[in-house]
Amino acid sequence: MKSIKRFLKIEDVYKDAVKKLVPELADREDFEADYQYKLPCVSCRDETASGLFYRLLNQVDWYAVSETIKCSVCRGKEAFNDCQSKSLEELRASIFERLTSDYFFLPEDLMDAGFKNFEKTNDVTSKAKENAMTYTKKFLEGDHYNLLNMGNPGTGKSHLCVAIARTIKEKGFSVGFLTTGKLLSMIKATYSKGAAKSEEDIFRDIKKIDLLVLDDVGSEAIGGNNDWRKGMLFEIVESRSGKPTIYTSNLTDTDLPMAVGERVFSRLYNNTKFIDLFTDDYRKRLQVK
Repeated sequence: MKSIKRFLKIEDVYKDAVKKLVPELADREDFEADYQYKLPCVSCRDETASGLFYRLLNQVDWYAVSETIKCSVCRGKEAFNDCQSKSLEELRASIFERLTSDYFFLPEDLMDAGFKNFEKTNDVTSKAKENAMTYTKKFLEGDHYNLLNMGNPGTGKSHLCVAIARTIKEKGFSVGFLTTGKLLSMIKATYSKGAAKSEEDIFRDIKKIDLLVLDDVGSEAIGGNNDWRKGMLFEIVESRSGKPTIYTSNLTDTDLPMAVGERVFSRLYNNTKFIDLFTDDYRKRLQVK
């Protein structure tokens, strides 16, 4: 009954609320509380806001319990925007997870590849690592361009690209990593009856990805000329126009045009910087042939 009598006056309700919201007044009684109306809203400036105030006994000034007083309309808009923002964040996270699941396939032996465990065996590999780290730094700063990483097998092209991809992905960007052969196989699978994805779905996805790494470009051409393969590769490269893409290849700039087609080869040079991992010994062997 005491608690019921305590709240017979609205002022007591206000005082109790103030005690809960203002820690320094929790055990004090030497203040009065009031709920005031027709206050200027800090957002829209209309005199439609209201708020809880208090003042110490024998003092003139009232103090707002909340530093920011807004009207119900502005509070409603703010709550809606917060809810909408949260929904968008959840949607982005969902898309990020799906794109990662569908297009992020690191080589089994390079799951832990990074810049720290990349072995520099000579000046060529040392320079390549430096360029790869520069690419990563510039990407994270918002300076986006393509990268074509060419070199003979075993020199660390894929290792460096995995290091780039993992670093950028850890910063919250969506990253795709797969061979061109794998991507072409995924597209071809959409032609089967009952396929879960359509060709349009895949192209829509790879356009969304912040950074796409296409590993081993040109290897998909082994086995003879294929117009569909070259045409589809052109569409893939074209779909990434304006979005940063990294390409790796074991082929030289003489052999690559024959493997992917002149149109694709021309596109690979658009807004692109290069990492050369062809060692001097390898170049000499090529010349002997």
